[in-house]
Amino acid sequence: MGGWFSKLGSWSGRVAYLDTHAGRGTHRGGQLGSPLVALRTLLAHQHRERLLARCEFFFNLIEKDEENLAALKREIATLGPLPPRIRVHPIAGDFSEVLQAMLDHLASRKSELAPAFIFVDPYGFSIPGALLENLMQAGRVELFVNVMWRYLDMAIANAKATDSAGMASRLDAVFQGPEWRARINSQDLDKRAKQAVELLCEKLHSRWATPIRMLGDNNQTKYLLVHFTNHDSGRELMKDCIWKVCPQGGYFVRGRDDPAQETLITPTPDLAPLRDWVLKLLASKPHRWSELHDSLLSQDWRKPHLRRALGTLRDERKIVGEDYHGRFGPKSNPLIRLR
Repeated sequence: MGGWFSKLGSWSGRVAYLDTHAGRGTHRGGQLGSPLVALRTLLAHQHRERLLARCEFFFNLIEKDEENLAALKREIATLGPLPPRIRVHPIAGDFSEVLQAMLDHLASRKSELAPAFIFVDPYGFSIPGALLENLMQAGRVELFVNVMWRYLDMAIANAKATDSAGMASRLDAVFQGPEWRARINSQDLDKRAKQAVELLCEKLHSRWATPIRMLGDNNQTKYLLVHFTNHDSGRELMKDCIWKVCPQGGYFVRGRDDPAQETLITPTPDLAPLRDWVLKLLASKPHRWSELHDSLLSQDWRKPHLRRALGTLRDERKIVGEDYHGRFGPKSNPLIRLR
């Protein structure tokens, strides 16, 4: 959120954060809920005053349970008076109805939604795919969706095994059609999860889908946090954020709140797969550094990883740079070929 507020707040006059299931504000263990994480991130932002000088920030926090909503309002009140350009709107109601009414209002005015980050965190797996698609098309929108994969996967298996019309109908609504029957068919749990994300990405008309697999106690995928965006800068920012949590790049984190729990990954990434990817690209033809940067967007790796990999390959005399001035790097944009 810190990077997203900074990017959007530097040029847009209005930015919106929407939380579809805002909850009580804090969890039973004292951890902050997503609305307070987002709010506190902006309040503590190192460029807060500069951002607020040119941008308004709207926090629309939707919560259906009245008791939860009252608790959330109390938690927000503990933050004290907020700057006038930070506007918080706790909203009572079902998220799908609230968001649909918002979309209808925008359509009636023939206007777009302000640049928005929407956190979709349902209490089950019945995510209305058509609604999410319409949100993606409503403006510069990024969706961060909690896909309850374990339950969704069981529902898919049960629907196929029992031919339950009711369950099939719910899944048709999630995936906007019956293609899930044929498209989500791998025998491997994680490969099925990947197939599900790919189908959702296609249905939402999203350019990029960046999933993070959250693991349960048995090291199997429990749920997926998936970032959908149509903007390269949004994809790049999400990759940067994930690498801070998952230095190895496998996008694995344990689904536990215990801070003493050991991480599943090591802090030093293995760049061998990236090196192989670079060599494979260069085997077809020479590439400019900028071309490799552009191609890297579809991969899990970050630009600093590419720089390290190219430097190592050059030291090993496996590649050579041509047609550039100054240091071998992205600014000089050399033409790189196999030696």
